[in-house]
Amino acid sequence: MGSMNSSVEESKDQPENHRSSSFMRLFGEMMMLPLAVFVQGMELFIKTIQGMQRVADDGMDVMAGGTTEAAGPAPDRQSDHVSNTTGSETGGVTKDDAATNLKEKINMSDTDLSGKDTLKLVRYKILFIKRDYETAFPEREELVADSMDATGYTAWKIAEFIQTLGRKKTEVPSKWKSYPVNLDPPEPPYRENGILLGLPEEDKKYLRVYFEVLDRYDREEAKYEQQQINVLKEIRDRI
Repeated sequence: MGSMNSSVEESKDQPENHRSSSFMRLFGEMMMLPLAVFVQGMELFIKTIQGMQRVADDGMDVMAGGTTEAAGPAPDRQSDHVSNTTGSETGGVTKDDAATNLKEKINMSDTDLSGKDTLKLVRYKILFIKRDYETAFPEREELVADSMDATGYTAWKIAEFIQTLGRKKTEVPSKWKSYPVNLDPPEPPYRENGILLGLPEEDKKYLRVYFEVLDRYDREEAKYEQQQINVLKEIRDRI
C-alpha cells in the first residue's frame, strides 16, 4: 500500500514539473521574441543607412564627374567672353578714338601760314566781339603766298578791313541799330544810309580774325635767269 501511494504521488508530480518546464520555455521564447525583432529591425536600419550612403556616394561621383567635364570647356567660354568683351571694348575704343580725332580736326583748324614755296588757300572772316554787338562779317577766301604767323595775318586783315570801310561797301549789321553813333565834326561819320563807314577808335580793339587754311599748293620755281634775260632784251631794244 505504501509503495502504491508513493507511485501515485510521483505520477501526480510529474505532469506539474512538465507543465512548469513548458511554461518556462514558452516564457523564455516570448522574452526572446522582442529581442529578435529588435535585432532584425537594427539590421534593416543598418542596411537602409548603407544603401543611402551608397546612393549619396554615387551622387557625389556624378556631381564630381559633371564638374570635371564642365571645368574643361570653361576656359573656352571664358576666353570667348573675354574675346567678345575685348572686341566690343576695342571696337568702342576705336569708334571713340575716331570720333575724338574727328572732333579734334574740326575744332583745331589749320592756321599754319609758314612756307615761302607754298601757296595757301585761306578762308577768313572778321569778327566784332563787343558786348551786345557781336557780329561775324561775311567770310572771304584768298591765296596767301607769303610766309607769316597767325599774329601777323590777323593784324594785316584787321588793318585791311578798316581801310575797306572807307570804300562804302560794308553794310551796317541789323543788330547794331543806331550803333555806332555819329559824332559832331571834325570826326567823320561812322555810318551813312545803312553803310558802315568806320568804327570808333576805342572799339577797334574788339575786332578779331578767324581763319583756316583750306589747302596748300606748291609754287612754281622763280625763273630769275629768264627774267634777267628779258630785262636785258628790253634794254637792248631801247638802245
